[in-house]
Amino acid sequence: MNLTFRQSLRHFISKYYIQSNKSIMNTLLPPDEVRGMKVFKIDKFTKPVTVPVIVINKNFVESANKVLKNYIIKLNNFKPIRNASNDSECVFYLDPAKFSSCEDLNLTFISTENLKYVQIEVGYNNWNHDEILKAVLPEKSMLSSYSKIGSIIHVNLKPELLDYKDIIGRVLSDKLKGCKSVVNKIDNINNVYRNFEYEIIYGSSDLKTTIKENKCLFDLDFSEVYWNPRLCTEHERILQKLKSGDILYDVFAGIGPFSIPAAKLGCIVLANDLNPNSCKWLEINKKKNRIKDELLTIINKDGSKFIQEDLKTHYISWSKTITSENKIHVTMNLPAIAVDFVKYFSNLFEWEEISDHSLPILHVYTFVKTDKNYEEGLKSIMEEYFSNIKDDDIQEIIRVRNVAPNKEMVRITFQMRKDIMCKSESIKKRKLNEINIEDSVKKSKEDS
Repeated sequence: MNLTFRQSLRHFISKYYIQSNKSIMNTLLPPDEVRGMKVFKIDKFTKPVTVPVIVINKNFVESANKVLKNYIIKLNNFKPIRNASNDSECVFYLDPAKFSSCEDLNLTFISTENLKYVQIEVGYNNWNHDEILKAVLPEKSMLSSYSKIGSIIHVNLKPELLDYKDIIGRVLSDKLKGCKSVVNKIDNINNVYRNFEYEIIYGSSDLKTTIKENKCLFDLDFSEVYWNPRLCTEHERILQKLKSGDILYDVFAGIGPFSIPAAKLGCIVLANDLNPNSCKWLEINKKKNRIKDELLTIINKDGSKFIQEDLKTHYISWSKTITSENKIHVTMNLPAIAVDFVKYFSNLFEWEEISDHSLPILHVYTFVKTDKNYEEGLKSIMEEYFSNIKDDDIQEIIRVRNVAPNKEMVRITFQMRKDIMCKSESIKKRKLNEINIEDSVKKSKEDS
């Protein structure tokens, strides 16, 4: 046998083994024929499969199950342990990809006499959405993720998956519990009201739903307002910083993921949003969660006007009465443009209008471009928008989530300083008064 022949034989055996092993591994997966399906046909998913079964006396079921539980077929809507036609026996249906021989089980009461092979039928109802979509969609263009907003499933389909949107919508609706509508975003959030263009790819056109988050219930109409369930953890992080008696100014409140639970904690909240529909659902959720009027005030105007008018007036009235035990927080969750609104806090007050111990903590959300690296992207943001903020003012910088390749959502939390918030004329006047007082004290000492 020459070298070339041996190499060819080895290659053939190796290739045969890999193909054979792959075939066994795929036995209980959807059939290859559904790849590329664009019109849903449930019968195409049905296929016969030959599987090993172990038939044993019921007296040994408990002992057998300790071992066989690692070998049984695990499919949706499939019962792998059943009574045999003989009432004294039980049948274990095994996964052919896991089971090879009775000897491997190392059970004295099981031998080849207990083993046989039977044909079963598997189909659409036996697989979850992920298994089905992986079988149907092009191998290089899988559905990467989806968001669940109450009874609504929200997807962002890549262009190459648009031909499969009917199938994707149908499968997600069938397989995800409680789903009544599947929507696909067809444009970015690029308008002043923080919502986007979408299409309903399956289910009801009524996009009203209810969400539970941080022990609060939120009603909303997804066609009118924006909600991102992936920010739940971030919402919770902010709420953990709050306590009863604190003040929260929510500049871009949406339907209230910060404002509603904060008011429920006992914080005094001013919640603002430019979108009248957000304010409408904020009001609905205020009532739904039984929040008192004195704890939550809802305002509908541009963020800059809210800061310069409502926040300013309310801040002045509370500044002298709030105790040092309580804090003032400002949330600015509109990452596309929130940094542009920080400037409205500069020169907002006269020095005497606000106390020294009640300065606000700002939580500002922004997008950081990471084309080069995260550090360079963050440095660029800090230099452009936070040049007057000292390192000691910054309490934390949190990388909230990746939103796209080379783009991260980040929260910058910092303590605002009084010399930034107060008008320069007031600062000069105060310093002049301090100088005059020092001169008077000095002169008094000299006279005495």
